[in-house]
Formats: sequence, structure tokens, C-alpha cells
Amino acid sequence: MAEVYKVVTTLYAYVYKSIGTDGKPKSKNNTILMGSFVKVLAEENGNWQKIYAFSKEGWIDKNCIGLSPSLKCFYVDVGQGDGALIEVGNDENGLKIIIDGGPNDNLSNYLSKWQYKYYFDKNKKVHLDYIFISHFDKDHYQGLIDIINDDHYTIGTIYHNGIAKFNDAKVNFPKLEYNTELGKKSKQGTEYFLETSFTTLAEFNALKLKGGMLDLQEKFLAAVNNATSQGRLTNFERLDHTSVIPPKLINNKNFKIEVLGPVTSQINNKLAYKYFDDEAHTINGHSLVLKITYGNRSFLYGGDLNIPAEEHLLEHYNPLNPFEVDVAKSCHHGASEFTTDFMEKVNPYATVISSGDNETYSHPRADAIGCAGKYTKSKRPLVFSTELARSTDSTNRIKYGMINLRCDGDNIIMAQMKEAVSSGSVWDLYEEIHFNPSI
Repeated sequence: MAEVYKVVTTLYAYVYKSIGTDGKPKSKNNTILMGSFVKVLAEENGNWQKIYAFSKEGWIDKNCIGLSPSLKCFYVDVGQGDGALIEVGNDENGLKIIIDGGPNDNLSNYLSKWQYKYYFDKNKKVHLDYIFISHFDKDHYQGLIDIINDDHYTIGTIYHNGIAKFNDAKVNFPKLEYNTELGKKSKQGTEYFLETSFTTLAEFNALKLKGGMLDLQEKFLAAVNNATSQGRLTNFERLDHTSVIPPKLINNKNFKIEVLGPVTSQINNKLAYKYFDDEAHTINGHSLVLKITYGNRSFLYGGDLNIPAEEHLLEHYNPLNPFEVDVAKSCHHGASEFTTDFMEKVNPYATVISSGDNETYSHPRADAIGCAGKYTKSKRPLVFSTELARSTDSTNRIKYGMINLRCDGDNIIMAQMKEAVSSGSVWDLYEEIHFNPSI
């Protein structure tokens, strides 16, 4: 008999150990978030359905489960870096999206040993529709190399910002003609621009042949070439503010991804990026800036934007404000490199900060946390931190601090795991009072 799976369609649902002779549930033993899959078992009792989920059997209200998954975002704790998985809809009519991969194997392990363990155990392929790399700094893309190399995955398109990194020790080679670790910088009028970039995989390979590319970037390129040659990767494309990703209708809700940055220029009929202060500001500042909308709700992912980049974006879009959203991933891991003008434009109900324990950065910074709470449309603003949510159990094993988001197109719930389970729930939940401006 084929296994039957349904998903939780309410913001969250309680699961109980048993149903009494009076038809009422007894002893809550779990709380399951919207969009989570449950295995439907044969037993029923009135309006209650027996299920198996998260290694437990229990009873759930039939009105809480159905066939239409919502939008789910998992802000994975990758340490000092960014990594997020977004799922919308189901396998037949939906999307699986990764935005950045962190500096380590945390995201890869989460996918293979938890989120897609069912697929791996059944030796089934997992299709990732989009992988977005905000920019080529180690803490945003190194963790993707193992995923791209893993033949359990097929990939639709890898999107990137088009700026490569080169080795400082080699950039003085005459054949390179590069004067920065990002390639060639030139002056146009009173401003400097970065000219070296790539759009296609062929152009990326051509840059490698010139020499001097970072070893890590070459390793990433080898993974992309490998996946392409195996037929597991279909497209490899650069994005900027002129790019359009076709919208979709998922569960009768409009889903779209807007590319708000980087804002590029044309210099002598060639693509160029405004040069911000130094190499680090330039590659960070030209991160992909993505605004995702599902139904009536929206979410922002801004990579490692910094002060000159935010000023550049605000100037370009003035007087429009495409940046306002309901939930924002904090730029640059909660660093102090932000403008209050940009935060005021974003104006979310909730902010998620992804950072690690590297004490030289001291992320998240106090002013970033404070301003995330100040520049918000909510009377009770939420500021989540993967680092602050991380804890250890009684054996000193790390319990990673993933932040969960669920959205049905109108309602949002966000959660993080409690350090200790109580009242049949592992979740610290935040819902209507934080996301409804009338409350």
C-alpha cells in the first residue's frame, strides 16, 4: 500500500498522544509548523487522524492537514556566513531555492541528513530549481561546492553577481592586466568602476585561463563544470537590476523574485560595477539583492550590503522604494556597515541575522540589533539571530540555531527551537500579533 503524506495547512498544529473515550485529545506531544509533511496512518477517530511525524506517532485535527504546501524558509545556522533554503509548493508545482551556502558543510549536512533524508534514503534525486550566490566571498558560497558536486542533486539555474576574485600574490602578472583582486579598475570622470566580470560559464572559464583566480573559486568552477557535463546543471547566469526571473502561480498565489541589485553601469558599451572604497566593499556592495513575494507577503535577502552600496541603491531607485518587506535577512551578518536610511526603507516586521562565533567580527553588533528593532512597522518587532538561537545539549553537542519562517501568502509564523522542550512543543513561536499592523 502506497504511503500517504499531507502537509500542515494551518500556521501550526498540535499533535496528541491519544484520543479519549469522550472523543477529546489527551496529552499534547508535539507542535508542527505550517508546511511540514506528516505521514497519514490508517487509524481515524471522528475528526482526528493518526499520523507519524518527526519520529512520533500521534493524533492531529483533520482540519489542520491538506495537500497544498505553503512557503517555507529555513535560515540555516552556517556559522559566520549566510545560508537559506526556501521551498514553495510541492514537487510537481513548486520550487526549491537556495540562497547562499555558508563557509562549511552545515547546509549540505542539513539537506542530506534532515530535510531531504527521505530522498537520499530512497536514492531519489532532489531538484533545486535555483541556487543564488549573493557574491563570491567564502562565507557565502564555499558550502555550495559539495552540494553542486553531489549527484543526488539536479539544478535548474545557478545565479551569481558576476564578480570573480583573484589572488593578490598573482595579480601583478603582466598577462593579467588586473590592478585589484577583483580584476581591472578604471576611472571614468570622477568615479572608479570595476570592468572585469563574467556572465556565462564560458566567460567564467575564460577568466580562469587568464590565471590568478583564487583556488577556492577554481574549485567552485570545477564543481559547476562537473555538474554541467553530467547533465545535472542546466543554466549558469549573472543577475543585476535589469534581470527578470519569470513569476509563477503556486497554490493559486503569485510568486515572484525581483532582482533589486547589484545596480550595474555601462561604460564604453561594456558592463561595469561602481567601485566602492576598496575590493571588500565592492564585492560585498554588489551582492545580489532579492525581493521575494508570495501572495501578499514579501521577504528581502541582501547579501553583504554596506554603507556605500546602500547609498548607491537608494540613489538609483529614488523616489521609489522597492525595498519594503515583511521579513528581512539582515545584511552582512548584523555588522555596523549599514545606513539608517536604508533600514528605514526596508521597514520589516521581523529581521533575521545570520552570524557565527568569530570574535574578531563581534557580529551581530549592538547598533545593528538596536536599529533592526527601531526601523520596523511592528509595535512588537522581532529580531532573530542564528548565533543567539544556537545552544548545546547535556552532552555539549551543538544544537544549531536555525530560524524557521512559514507563510500561506497572507499569514506569517516564525519560530526557533527552544533550548529545552516543554508542553509538547520544541518551538518558540511568533505569529499574528507581530505581523498584523492593526494589533
